[in-house]
Formats: sequence, structure tokens, C-alpha cells
Amino acid sequence: MLEEFHYQLPWRTASAHPGRHAGKHSGGEHEFHGHAPLIARPEAHNIDIHASLLDPFGQFMVRTFRQRGLISVNIIADLSASMSFHGKMKTLARFTELTAYSAYRSGDHFGFFGCGQDLLPDFHLPPRWYKGGAAELVDRLGQFDPDDSHCRSLLSIAEHCPRHRSLIFLVSDFHFPLHETAEIFDSLLKHDVIPVVLWYPQEYRNLPEWGLVRLADPETGKDRQLLMRPTLKRKIIATFEDRQERLKHLFMRYGRQAFFLDDTFQADQLTHYFYEQ
Repeated sequence: MLEEFHYQLPWRTASAHPGRHAGKHSGGEHEFHGHAPLIARPEAHNIDIHASLLDPFGQFMVRTFRQRGLISVNIIADLSASMSFHGKMKTLARFTELTAYSAYRSGDHFGFFGCGQDLLPDFHLPPRWYKGGAAELVDRLGQFDPDDSHCRSLLSIAEHCPRHRSLIFLVSDFHFPLHETAEIFDSLLKHDVIPVVLWYPQEYRNLPEWGLVRLADPETGKDRQLLMRPTLKRKIIATFEDRQERLKHLFMRYGRQAFFLDDTFQADQLTHYFYEQ
């Protein structure tokens, strides 16, 4: 049985379709919003006797409510060559599987956008309700070996996203320049974007002190051989840690903390992430 995570949002959905999230539209009887005169809202079953007695103009007052609505949950995934490192695509596939299933269980739409040099048609699901998740997409992701040298289509992905505000998981190792990361987030300002940083400890921490090692170049995804020694190992770790801090500060400017993803990912970790925000 698949795990699911639960997400709560600090904003109201504009969707008119019934769902579980706080909405902007009036209607239903889920969330009390205030009072209105009966003449303005002819809903006799919602008359509030107490509020009517207190009205200085002697009008009958009715309770008003806001309806709850669905949202669109989307994954925008970096499918450039650097994401081919040691099992990253399998982790992305698992993350996608649990996200699609969680959206399905919440009654929300799910969409997926795979980005290389261009938007990849084989890794695109338009946002809609998928019964049970997105099994075929998950299988393709788990077997995919990306080879595009750059995820340039991320810079124009906003034009393919839903018109209304949606929840977006932007999944990448973010090895491209910080100014490009800022451009992507600027283009997605109307959405709630969760930066999901896919790093493995094997990339920088679990290196030997001495010996020949093969490292993947994060820009091209190609391997290169290095003679590892303690000073070089410390330099590599320091570079990653500095990059991590820079990314954290950048993401906080856009209102969300980074979620660091690796092969130990469990659904409960994302539930905790949302409830601790």
C-alpha cells in the first residue's frame, strides 16, 4: 500500500470545484464567513436569530459561508544530465508516485512537467484528476537516463502552468547558476512553489580520503576521474555546504524553506514539512 502525505496551505483556492481546501467563493456550509441581510442573501435556512435581534435596523440576518475547493498539485522536474547521478531518477519516481497518490487521496488535480532543453512530451501530464495516481509516468521516470546538458525549459515553464494559483514542487539538484534559479522563481510568483533539492550524500560526503574516484560533472552529467586526498575532499564538502546555504537563503526570499530529498525519503517527512511552516 502506498504512503501519502498531507499538505496544508496558507492561501485560499480560487477553484469553484468542491474540495478540501479553504476557498475564496461563497457557498456551502463548511466555513463560517460572517453575516448578511436576508434581503441580500435569501437563504432562510441560515437565519441567525441572535444576530437578527442585535441588528440595529431590525433586519433578519443570515449566516454566510465560504465553500471549500480543490487545488492543482504539480511537479516541475529538472530532467537534465546531472539528475542521472546514482539513482536520482528512482528517487524522483518515488517522490512523484507518492505526490500523485496524495493528490488523488485529497481529491486534487495532479500535473507533471519534465524539463530538459525543452519540455519533454513523454514526461508531461496535464493537471487533472488521475484515479489512483500516475503509474505509467512513474515507470518511465524510474527507467529514464537523462542526457540533456541543461534544463533550459525551466526558464519558460510558467507559461505551461495552471492559470489559477497552484501548489508546485520544483524538483532539481539546482546545480545551475543562482541567478537562473531566481529567474525561475520570479516567473512562478503567482504559485506556491516548494523547492525540492535532490542531493545524495554520495555526491560529496561519502568520498574516500585517498584514492581514485569518478565524479559526475553536475553541468554535463559526464564522469571525470580525480585523485582524492583529504584537502580535496574537505574542499568539495565545503563547496556543497556553501551552495546549500546560498540556496536556503534564496528560497526563503520566495517564502518557502527548501525540502532536501534523498533516497531515504518517507512521506511523513513532507507532512512534517508542511505542518512546521
